Amino acid sequence: MKKRLNKAIEFLLARGNLPILYWLKKDILEVPVDREYKNLKKYAARIRIINEQKANGGWCQKKYENHPKWEQTHYFIETLRNSFRLYDYGCDGRNREVKKLAEFFFSTQTRSGDFRGIYPQEYAPHYHSLTLEILCRFGMEDHKQVQKGFRWLIKNRQDDGGWAIPYQTLSKKEMKKRYDKSKESKLTPVKGDASKPYSHYVTGLVLRALTASSAWINRKYTKVASELVIKRFHKKDKYEERESAEYWKELSYPFWATNILSSLDSLSEMDYTTENKKIKNSLEWLLRTQLPQGYWKAGYKEADLEDHLWITISVLRVFKRFGLIES
Repeated sequence: MKKRLNKAIEFLLARGNLPILYWLKKDILEVPVDREYKNLKKYAARIRIINEQKANGGWCQKKYENHPKWEQTHYFIETLRNSFRLYDYGCDGRNREVKKLAEFFFSTQTRSGDFRGIYPQEYAPHYHSLTLEILCRFGMEDHKQVQKGFRWLIKNRQDDGGWAIPYQTLSKKEMKKRYDKSKESKLTPVKGDASKPYSHYVTGLVLRALTASSAWINRKYTKVASELVIKRFHKKDKYEERESAEYWKELSYPFWATNILSSLDSLSEMDYTTENKKIKNSLEWLLRTQLPQGYWKAGYKEADLEDHLWITISVLRVFKRFGLIES
């Protein structure tokens, strides 16, 4: 194991770009990163994103601005995507652009406390959790609107303690009736059927938000969510979206979906150890998927070298937190 992990570190040292080297030195090697942090402020990709930020704090492609149907959707998804990129490029809550993007998200939050992402007429605990996660990673977990968002999550669980997308707990017949074109503009979010089983895809994303907050990581809700995710390792989900068990093996970054790597990343922030059999087996599976060159491959067709680099640093973080890489 040690030889394989060292080979991954050597690969990143040789092929990594500035952000990768920053996180490698900071999180894995635990050496000073003052120079890298300073240089990240001049990193071209970071500057380009900042320069494209709109006056409202978000991002949106020009062709979708003022589009009656798609502007809201693209504003949210582009802002969420760029928020995670800026975090990877060394930004935090002290940066002006981060404060602006936070205000954008808060402007989209409903009175009940949820962020609906691309579903303005439906509850979306998956996009809601991604938003809470990135705001916490920017150091904003104490903000009253962030805490309101966490309270919304707790109030909207399934009876088994996990989470699902509410509208997916309804039958297709009910949904078809609900989206009668003449009524569509008047829709209010459906509460869903709380007696239906949890979705591990959604629960895994909620777990990411909970473990990103020092105030919530040790709560009973987080422990319940973590056990539910572990219970489903390599099993099918209960709902059609990402139902196949094969999705567990699809490594992706940023962690916008629940897979083995994203789950281990969350669990490694908690008090779990390699004595847990399912965690131990999953870590061994990750080692078996390492390529001979030393890196791990992103699991989507369009992936390039940079995608593989982010997967590899993410894998190393997991092994580091579980105490399998020495400082």
